[in-house]
Amino acid sequence: MSARHYLVWDMVAKAAYEDERREQGKYQADMRKILRNPLQHISENNFIKEYRLSKEAFEDLCDLLINHGDLKSTQRVSVELQVLCALLFYAQGSYQRITGKAHHFSQEAVSVYIEEVTTALNHPNIGKRFINFPTTRLERDAIKQSFFNKYGIPGVIGSIDCSHFKIFTPKKEEEHLYFCRKHYHSMNVQMICDHNCKILSINAKFGGAAHDSFIWENSNVNNYIQSLHRRNEIVWLLGDSGYPQRPWLMTPYLNPTPNSIEETFNAAHTSARVVIENTFGRLKNRWRCVHRDRTLHYRPEKCSQIIIACSVLHNIALKYNVPDPEEICEQDQEFHREEVVLEDGGASDLLMGRALRDQLARRLASRRS
Repeated sequence: MSARHYLVWDMVAKAAYEDERREQGKYQADMRKILRNPLQHISENNFIKEYRLSKEAFEDLCDLLINHGDLKSTQRVSVELQVLCALLFYAQGSYQRITGKAHHFSQEAVSVYIEEVTTALNHPNIGKRFINFPTTRLERDAIKQSFFNKYGIPGVIGSIDCSHFKIFTPKKEEEHLYFCRKHYHSMNVQMICDHNCKILSINAKFGGAAHDSFIWENSNVNNYIQSLHRRNEIVWLLGDSGYPQRPWLMTPYLNPTPNSIEETFNAAHTSARVVIENTFGRLKNRWRCVHRDRTLHYRPEKCSQIIIACSVLHNIALKYNVPDPEEICEQDQEFHREEVVLEDGGASDLLMGRALRDQLARRLASRRS
C-alpha cells in the first residue's frame, strides 16, 4: 500500500471509529435518560424480578437514603440510578450484568455506586430503623405471644444462629482469622430473627475461624438479655447445640430418651428454631451476592458492610410484603452445625438454665399429653 493510500485508509478508519464512538455515547446517554425514571419503563413484576424490591419499596428506600443515609445525586447520576446499580449487584452478585446490559456504566463507576449505597445502608439512621432488637416490654411481649401462637413455646423472643458467608482470601497476616472449618475463607455472621424471619440483630464482625458460642459471648445482645433476667423478666432465645444452655438461651437436650419429655421439648424446639434457618435461606436466595455459591471479592470490612446492607434490604422486603424469588432455599445447610459446645464456666447459670429447660419441657409435655 502506498503512503498516500495508507493515509486515506487511516483517515477513513479514524472517522469511522469516531462516528461509532459518538453513536455509542449517544446510545448510553439515551439509556441513562430512560433509567432516570425506570419505574415508567418496566412492569411491577419485572421490577421485582430484577431488583428484588417493589417499586413502592424502592421509592421509599431512595427517600430514606437521601434524607437519613447521606446519599447524594451527582450531575450525571441520580440517587435512584445509584440505588438501582447497587440493587442489581446485590440481587445478581455480578458486575457483568450491570456494566453490560443494564446501566451502561464502567465497572469502576458501578463499583463507586455500590460502595456509596452500601455505606448509606450501613448508616446508623438506616440500620437502626430496620434492624433493632426489642427494647421495650411491649415489643418483647408481642414477639413472645407470636412465637407461642405459632409454635406453642412460651417466653421466646427470637431464634439465634450463625452462618458462613464466603469471602476472598484476606491479607496474609489476618488470613487465619477467616479460614473456617469448611476449608474456605468466610465471615461467620450471627443473626437473631423473630417468628416471621425478620432480622432483629446482626453481628458481622467476626471471621470464619470464630465459633458461634464465642461470637455470642462477645455480643451486646447477650449482655442485654442477661440484664432482663436480672430484672426478673423471663425471656429466652432458641439456639442449637453450638451454644451453651443458659436461663436466657434454650438449647436442645443431647441424646434424649425416646418418647420422653426431653424428646417432646426437642421436637418443639426444632420446629420453632427453623425460622432462623429459613431467614438465612431467604436472605441468600434473594440477594445472590451473598449466596453460598458466591464469594465476596472485597476486604473483610467491606464484606461485612455488604452483608449488613443485604440484611437491611431483607427486612425492607418483608415490610413491603415483596414475594420471595423462585426456588427459595428453605434451609441453608451451609451454616447448619453439628458440633456441641462444651458446657464450661458459669456453673450457676448452666444449672439454672437446665432447671428452666426441664420446667419448660414438663410444661410442653403436659400440654400435649
